[in-house]
Amino acid sequence: MTGTQSAVTGVDASWAQNGTLTFTHALTGADRAYERVTAVPALVIPRAGLWVVDYSARGVASMPASVAGAEFVSVALYKNGSVVTGTEVMVVGSNGAGTGAQATGGLSFVHTFAAVGDTLELWACRIGQLGTASVVSNGDGRTRIVGHWIGPPGDTPA
Repeated sequence: MTGTQSAVTGVDASWAQNGTLTFTHALTGADRAYERVTAVPALVIPRAGLWVVDYSARGVASMPASVAGAEFVSVALYKNGSVVTGTEVMVVGSNGAGTGAQATGGLSFVHTFAAVGDTLELWACRIGQLGTASVVSNGDGRTRIVGHWIGPPGDTPA
C-alpha cells in the first residue's frame, strides 16, 4: 500500500483501516508546529454515520550527548484538514544530554462523519528544537488509524 492509498475491509464497509505500515518520518518543523505524517495514508470514511476510531503512533525522541535539553513527540488526528479537538496525545519525550526514548501511544473515540469521503490523517509535532524527533512504524511498534462504523447518520453516542 502506498502513502496515498486507503484500504477498506470487512462486510458492508463497516471497517476501514490504513494497513500495516513500515516507515520513519522525521519531524523537522518548528516547535509545536503540526505537520502531516505523509507515510500514513489518509483513512477515507466509506459511509456516513457514527464511527469508533482508534489510532496509535510510535514516537522516537532523543538528545545529543553534548546538549542539555528536552525533545518530545505529540500527535493528533485531522479530519478534512482540521484538527479533531481532543485527539492530541503526547507520545514520548527525552530529557537530558545523551538520552533517548521510544513509545507507542494513541486513543479511541466516537465521532460522527457527515459525509462519505471524509478523511482522517495523522499529524505530529515536535516539542523542543535541540534534539531529534520522529514518528515510526515497524515490527517493534505500529502507527495506524482504524475505524469501525457503529451507527447510521443522525445516530448519537449513548
